[in-house]
Amino acid sequence: MPQGDQWKNIAFVQQWKDIRRQQLEDRYRRNAPFVAVNPTPLLTGIPLAAIRNFEPLADPEYIKARELIQWENESLTHRARRVDSNKKYSRKNGRNSHAVPALFARDGAGWILTSAAHRATAGKLEKAQRMYVAGLERKAQRELSCGILGGETHCRSGHSFRVAYECGNRYCVTCGPRAARRLFAHHRDRLLFVATGLMFCDQEECLECSRAIEAKELPHWPPPRGHKPKVVCAKIDFTLKNPGSLPAPEQMRELNQFIKRFCRAIERRFKISRKQYGLAYCDELGGNNSNPHAHGIYVGPWLPQSKERKEISQLWAEITGGSFIISIKYARSFTEALYHAVKYPAKFAERSTPARLADLELVFHRVRRFHTLAAFYNPETPKEEKPPRRKCPVCGEPLSEPSGWKTISELESQGLRDVEEVRSEVARLRGLGGLAPP
Repeated sequence: MPQGDQWKNIAFVQQWKDIRRQQLEDRYRRNAPFVAVNPTPLLTGIPLAAIRNFEPLADPEYIKARELIQWENESLTHRARRVDSNKKYSRKNGRNSHAVPALFARDGAGWILTSAAHRATAGKLEKAQRMYVAGLERKAQRELSCGILGGETHCRSGHSFRVAYECGNRYCVTCGPRAARRLFAHHRDRLLFVATGLMFCDQEECLECSRAIEAKELPHWPPPRGHKPKVVCAKIDFTLKNPGSLPAPEQMRELNQFIKRFCRAIERRFKISRKQYGLAYCDELGGNNSNPHAHGIYVGPWLPQSKERKEISQLWAEITGGSFIISIKYARSFTEALYHAVKYPAKFAERSTPARLADLELVFHRVRRFHTLAAFYNPETPKEEKPPRRKCPVCGEPLSEPSGWKTISELESQGLRDVEEVRSEVARLRGLGGLAPP
């Protein structure tokens, strides 16, 4: 091969790279002090990725500069999040959330608590510690910060208030019930709109259907006693066999797959189209047991579940491989059935022990709990108004996002009042015909 043409040979080039890489590694091991001071001569023409186990410089300025540059395949958004000391993230609703500082850490068999962490209740501290040990360190820090930290917010008119930090954990005694109420409020009107259409009768001009639309109720429901309706609104519960121990998140995801297969099975067996029914359900775990189950609402054609044959129970057993228990009962109203599906996180958060709440957080970690299927999935409903931005209770101007987190006691010492307390006071004064505070 002519001189110089060997570089066109892929095998020759690869062999040269391997030899060169080995030479550089050998030189680095022999001359570590020199490399630590000036690595450039040894790395000329060779990418850093070609040298294994190589840390070129331990100088603080170099490390800082390395953190500031954009990494390979890293978007500018992720770089900004990584570099920003405040760790500012964007929520889906347009608001901003800030990562809270670490309030506690584990030191061997003991715990290190900051002065702010000592302000937490015993229940909050116990739950946060159990979550930390289970590997949910970030959620544990958020859990402990909830009720301790807050931030300052203000409007363009100069009114300043404090807002409490919300951890957003599903089984937080404060945020859990609040999230359940928001979930119910978000889905009630949009799913009721679909359910109303599913229960329309065949008459062209039905007074009952017109009345139900105006009243935001289901038409022809509840049915007269002794009458078997063609379309029903029912509370439905799915149950799996008790595994005997706390289920893993994968088992809860398996429950969701079983329910989807159940829907496909009833469509085939009872000749039902997906447009003819809607199902919404929420995954749950018993308050004091390890029994995975789901509570839901079903609106669609009547399903057979006689006492003798238990048709849909048999179908559920075929799909799950032996789990027989499934319950379906008439609901008095759509609101009652939907509340049946979403109320349990709030109930458990209020009545369970801190240890049990920590277990529930672990079981449902990164598991989607509320699901909508068939006609309830992504329905074509009237456009919803965007959730209103937090506004000043005095002048109505938009409030800014909190600029970092401090302890609530520190914000109180600055004379800042809780924005929700001021909002309630203003509403009471206006209701009594008084003037709002300046």
